[in-house]
Amino acid sequence: MSQPGRGLIAIRTVGAALALALVGVKPAMAAPPEPQMPTSVLEASPPVPAPPPPAAPGAGGTPKLLEIDVGTRLDLRAYNPNQPSKLNDLGMQGQVQLFLSGQVLPHILWQANFIGTLARLDENKRTDTTGSAAILDLIARFEFHDLLNLWVGRMLVPADRSGLSTEWAIAPWLAPGQFMSGVAPAGPLQNRYGRSDGVTLWGQWGGGTVKYYLAGLNLADTSQSPLYSCRLSLSLLNPEPGFRNASTYYGNKDVLSFGAGLQHQHRGSQQIDPTTNQALAWDDFTELNFDLFFEKNLGAAGVVDLEGALYKFWGRYQLEGLSYFLLASYLLPIEVGPGRFQFLFRLQQGSDRVTSDTDALTDAQLGYIIDGLRARVALDYRYSKVQGQAGNALLLGLQLMTR
Repeated sequence: MSQPGRGLIAIRTVGAALALALVGVKPAMAAPPEPQMPTSVLEASPPVPAPPPPAAPGAGGTPKLLEIDVGTRLDLRAYNPNQPSKLNDLGMQGQVQLFLSGQVLPHILWQANFIGTLARLDENKRTDTTGSAAILDLIARFEFHDLLNLWVGRMLVPADRSGLSTEWAIAPWLAPGQFMSGVAPAGPLQNRYGRSDGVTLWGQWGGGTVKYYLAGLNLADTSQSPLYSCRLSLSLLNPEPGFRNASTYYGNKDVLSFGAGLQHQHRGSQQIDPTTNQALAWDDFTELNFDLFFEKNLGAAGVVDLEGALYKFWGRYQLEGLSYFLLASYLLPIEVGPGRFQFLFRLQQGSDRVTSDTDALTDAQLGYIIDGLRARVALDYRYSKVQGQAGNALLLGLQLMTR
């Protein structure tokens, strides 16, 4: 074609494009060339991600009015309370817990947990073999925002990591601070089962990277002053969302967490009459604690846990003035049958106010982890030296949970 013809075609094309632009119509573009197949799988583009699943009920969808979970713990103990140094007596303890929870409105939830026990010490340090039942938690939960949640009722005392984990979610079978049988553990002030009645304002940032708790507790007992308890925690590597936490994840997440707690109660340190279980004298109680938790999944090399906590107590009737524990555990990477073995060692010490001596507890535990916290077995040997008296205990425990 001649050069003038090409110019005329170009002018007509530009004119048509201008006309279409004026009327708001886009000209049809030429079809893109067919994509060429990659010559190697390394050149292939990543697949387009699938659309996210629909929101679960209670998390932006239909509220769950009722959820039910059950857990049980049973243990067989070789221990003689009359001759602590000998393993010539057998005993058994057990408990079952029923967890109920639900959501009424998007920001209003409720929780009610119950416990039934077998062969636990009563207030007079006698073993109750008939069994008993009690309310663990009874909470109205107003959860407006991650940073602002208000819980009202009976709940866990927010002070230290172990207390917010409970014995169900720690690697050792026994909770820390149990230097003497039948006496409240050396740790934050709390009522039976680690609960108390009152209100807690708490929140989290970064999905649980930073959490705070401000609580006014012990409000159901009008004869005593309120217990004020607060806590601040920082979880690096991975967040730990929710009111509670765990002190082992069995390698499901890497965690490096720092926490601090503070408590105070007017006349909260009490001298108790062992016969009547009544308070004979009082002093103000203050407690300060710091805790550290580190868990790392090393892949084919297993899972390592390191944990420590330090507690300082003020109040002349507290058994210990200062206490601490150090823990190390290793979860083998090799499966043996349905589970994996875990080796654990924990050392606890406290400065005894009565004897001005050092109380000590040492646990050497072999765990068999079948399904994390939902199914595990523990074989624990404990050596103790409390108020100058040595003791030995051997324990075999089984824990099963539906969540």
